[in-house]
Amino acid sequence: MTTKHRYRELTWPEVNDTVLRAPTVLIPVGAIEQHGPHLPLDVDNVLTEHICEEVARRSEGDVIVMPAIHYGYNDHNMDYPGTISIRMQHFIDYCVDVGASMAHQGFRHMLYVNAHGSNAPLCDLIARRLTVETESLVGAVNHWELGWDFIAAELEGGPYAADHACEWETSEYLHVNPDLVQMDKVVDEISAERGGPRWLYPDLASSKWVHFMNYWSRVNESGVSGTPSFATAEKGGRMVEGTIGRLLDVSREFRAMPVTARVDHRVKPPA
Repeated sequence: MTTKHRYRELTWPEVNDTVLRAPTVLIPVGAIEQHGPHLPLDVDNVLTEHICEEVARRSEGDVIVMPAIHYGYNDHNMDYPGTISIRMQHFIDYCVDVGASMAHQGFRHMLYVNAHGSNAPLCDLIARRLTVETESLVGAVNHWELGWDFIAAELEGGPYAADHACEWETSEYLHVNPDLVQMDKVVDEISAERGGPRWLYPDLASSKWVHFMNYWSRVNESGVSGTPSFATAEKGGRMVEGTIGRLLDVSREFRAMPVTARVDHRVKPPA
């Protein structure tokens, strides 16, 4: 039986072999959007693809990785050059179609591994739809939440050091693809007028009481929200490695979840 870790490299007989192995399928989900003057547009894709690829490669057959979904829902960032946005329903339907195809092939455990904030509630809906519309179990993961303790341990820029094109994302990109980071163009900016930090926009470690996303250009000049000047590749390596280990653990636990039969508890109406 094949142990290739990339779905795109399989032949169709190898797909059948892989279905029998019953791995967790990772579907990286990213975006093409501005990340300030110092980072490329592909930050979200590069990070989630790298993390998922490494998890699958190290999993000894327990995990397989799909080609990434490169574009996301991004209307709030469209005032900045470079950003691409897919309409909300199109994005949901497209991602559902990918997962439904995998369920049709026989894969029973899938995780959408998201790297872009505005995709997060949509990936949750996508996973819920697929779980009730197919025979598979499907979840959604934001990779920064999964690895937050590893990220937070490295931050030096204060409570808003990690948000967007920030100390966290810049450090991880410096680790994964350093040649494309322009540190001489780094700008630190903490977005203003975004509401009370406790109830509306806490740091990434905290839960929001109110879910809200304004147009980014109303509250931000540079496209950066955080302190990328504190970023280093060494920090990024520790952040990324911690997240990879955590996602590998989660993927294996998810793979072990049984797909049990449904039970209909409804009373039958009289004829």
